[in-house]
Amino acid sequence: MDGQEGNSTIFSFFTTRKKESLMIRTPIDVAGIYSYRDNLQISHAVKAGNTIYISGQVALDPEGNVVGEGNAEVQAEYIWSNIEKVLGEAGSSLDEIVKIFVFGVGTKSTKGAWDVRKRMILGKDPLPCVTSVAVSGLFRPDLLLEIDVIAVTGN
Repeated sequence: MDGQEGNSTIFSFFTTRKKESLMIRTPIDVAGIYSYRDNLQISHAVKAGNTIYISGQVALDPEGNVVGEGNAEVQAEYIWSNIEKVLGEAGSSLDEIVKIFVFGVGTKSTKGAWDVRKRMILGKDPLPCVTSVAVSGLFRPDLLLEIDVIAVTGN
């Protein structure tokens, strides 16, 4: 061994890391839903390559009012509608979701999210991976759910 093999591996690692950091990342912000960019200084989603990372969506109308206050199922319907709009803007759809993260205030809220999710995407293979977490609260006390997803698209 002449010591060059180790250097080649290190060079390969750094070259790969540099290529990864140059991947084009496109912010996705959708008109007609609560503006995350203006109000929270984040994007609704970011598309990196063929992967779409959607920020946690909550049941806030464009003016910042809660939709379905006290009703997790109504909030979930609104959230999934917004997720569908964001995915559409990114050139994707609910069918291309690979991972779902659900944060529900208490287990009742989480069940409301599950009931809506079942109607919207259950049974469409491949089924997405899901993480569901009951929490004590979200960034506003009148919100019961926050859902974010990762989708992979051929576009």
